[in-house]
Amino acid sequence: MSDSPFKFLRAGPPPPKVSLLPDALFFTRAIPVAADLPAAEVTAQVELALESLAPFPVAQLYHGYYHPPGASAALVFAAYRRRFTGEQTELWTEADLVLPTFASLLGAPLAPGTTLLLTHAESLTAIHAAPDGPAQIFTTPLAPATDDLPANEAALTAAKAELIRAVGGSTTVVDLATLPIAQPVASDGEFTFVAGDLVSTIPAATAAAIDVRDKDDLLARRRAHTRDLLFWRVAVGCVLALALLGVGEIGLGLARGLWQKTRLTQLDAQKPTVEKIMNAQALATRIEDLSTKRLLPMEMISLVAGKIPGNIRFTRVVTDAKDLDRVTIDARTDNSGEIPLFKSALEAIPEVAHVEIINQRGAQTTTFTLTTTFKTGAVKPAAAP
Repeated sequence: MSDSPFKFLRAGPPPPKVSLLPDALFFTRAIPVAADLPAAEVTAQVELALESLAPFPVAQLYHGYYHPPGASAALVFAAYRRRFTGEQTELWTEADLVLPTFASLLGAPLAPGTTLLLTHAESLTAIHAAPDGPAQIFTTPLAPATDDLPANEAALTAAKAELIRAVGGSTTVVDLATLPIAQPVASDGEFTFVAGDLVSTIPAATAAAIDVRDKDDLLARRRAHTRDLLFWRVAVGCVLALALLGVGEIGLGLARGLWQKTRLTQLDAQKPTVEKIMNAQALATRIEDLSTKRLLPMEMISLVAGKIPGNIRFTRVVTDAKDLDRVTIDARTDNSGEIPLFKSALEAIPEVAHVEIINQRGAQTTTFTLTTTFKTGAVKPAAAP
């Protein structure tokens, strides 16, 4: 059965890539440093001290130092660069931290007089917590192991006893059964190492000083990391902003749907009332039209009759109260050529909107129906005598 897909999430972030170097390759010294100096000045003093202490120029050394806040001295450690092969240093490119093994335990809370023993394959290291100043580091080589296990154990026990005597004796000796193991990095960049029950914490600023790689390369690496972190945060911010906009758009869509539904519900509820108002308005308009407008058949006939040629005679006149501006006249004439002249004359009247002649028939006597539509409000009542 395959592992749960959430196993990775439960496991948390992976530990950092840390290269722990053999202690025997480094020499250590404690140099006095003012407690309130900034990190840049402490670095300068360390490099000056190395110029006088080391047999090689600083440019040919891999070096670092440990200077906890408030301490009056710094523990400096350095190794000749040629002791490391190109294959070894190539692995450091992807590492988050490169330091001697003993340096990973310098952040452990040790009571003064306590001595830690670290057993490597080829050397033995003692970290002695001094009552004043930084810890003291003592390293002694171990004889190659043989097939005689009891002899190997006896030689290791004797080497440990000799190293403790070289330290000057110790009230408490902690013999670590395993080498330090890096734990996942904290959110503030703090490094944590565990060896047995011992926990060592290296703050981010201190870790930068402990790292033994080329300082110019470390500076370029930190700048690239800061730039990448900035780009990452900007990208995450953009993704979050897009997600927020998407959620907002969805929210607006839901709100708009709810608002539209509420509006339609209100319209449906108000529709009967609106229809009653519209019907009442139409009725009021009709009543007003009936009270203020009236059929004016005589006035319309007078306007039409004023344009009659000599031979055209009206036989019937029809008006309708539903259409106050229209008059329909049946007429006859012995001269059909007068009909288009009559139509043109009526169309020339300013009050007339439309003239239509239909049902025109006959040979000697022609009958036709004339429908004249006047413009609304153009026909006025005749003045009273």
